[in-house]
Amino acid sequence: MSEFFSMGGFGVFIWSAMGIALALMVLEPVSLIIKRRSLIKQIRRTNRQDTRRNRDLS
Repeated sequence: MSEFFSMGGFGVFIWSAMGIALALMVLEPVSLIIKRRSLIKQIRRTNRQDTRRNRDLS
């Protein structure tokens, strides 16, 4: 089992690369979800402002 984790002396490099890749694969969708929510809030805010302006002009 220890041979598997040491991977011929390169285990530190391989496992750290795997960890970084996994972290990035998790962070990307989380980042997209946060950006999407922010964009939806911004669109709703803009729509409310436009609706108010249109009512005031009528």
